[in-house]
Amino acid sequence: MSVLLRQYIGFAVVALLVEINSIFLHLRQILLMASLSTSTLYRLNSMLNLGTYVVFRINTLAWMTRWLVLNRDNVPLLSYTVGSLGMAVMTAMNIVLFYRLLRSDFLKSSREGKKDSEDKEK
Repeated sequence: MSVLLRQYIGFAVVALLVEINSIFLHLRQILLMASLSTSTLYRLNSMLNLGTYVVFRINTLAWMTRWLVLNRDNVPLLSYTVGSLGMAVMTAMNIVLFYRLLRSDFLKSSREGKKDSEDKEK
């Protein structure tokens, strides 16, 4: 939309910052498919993935939402509505994905440790 209308190009470019995290998300998937989920490379990628997730996804979406709210008087109603709905959907999707990543890459080790100790007690 911004390319066709030649408006909000900067906003669209900032939205592309989210894709930097995709490198680590895709590498994570490749490592899982290669059965390397216990490797040091996987752990390093998991930490980089979460770090870039916060910096490039959560912070970028927060900034974009803030910009949209602060500039609502300068943005046409249709663009504001579409932008607000899009940001709401993206924020919800990213919160769910962040929770799933956190649970599968970091909370699983504490869950497995707890399960192992329960099994030993029996």
